[in-house]
Amino acid sequence: MRTVIQGKQQSHEDPHLRWDRIRRAALFVQYCDLQAQGFSQRQAAETLPVPRTTLQAWRAYQERRTAHPAVVALFHSPPGVAFLHRLVLGIHLVCIEVGACGIHLVGLLVALTGLDRFVGASSGTQHQVNRQVEEAIVVYRREESRRLAQDMPAKALITASATFGHSE
Repeated sequence: MRTVIQGKQQSHEDPHLRWDRIRRAALFVQYCDLQAQGFSQRQAAETLPVPRTTLQAWRAYQERRTAHPAVVALFHSPPGVAFLHRLVLGIHLVCIEVGACGIHLVGLLVALTGLDRFVGASSGTQHQVNRQVEEAIVVYRREESRRLAQDMPAKALITASATFGHSE
């Protein structure tokens, strides 16, 4: 299934909206690069443009991570965030949609693997992810049915009354 599930693109004009995680990861990498070049936090904020307090919050969040620094760096990079999204979606697809696993067991799997340091493991968070997976499956089925129907030859259908000898 090639359907991509992502959150809505966030507008930076509304301060109450959260940043898209992949965009945030890319900006944080750029911020770290600017800091390595000697930019102050204020200069980096103006260059990116990201509010300085947002950069401070991102830095504090990163420093609170208890995983190995290389793992933290991976899952806060754009490719790492994208991989993490695919992994969580794959877990939902296989464990819930194909298998007989429930949301609670997905949360347990996320917690036992340590992924809860990077994604929410609560039932509420995982329920939101699963809703997106189910919506994507419905869209995929609808699109594939439409696409496959175009190439199918037309066939005459026999009605149930014709099968049992009834006249209409």
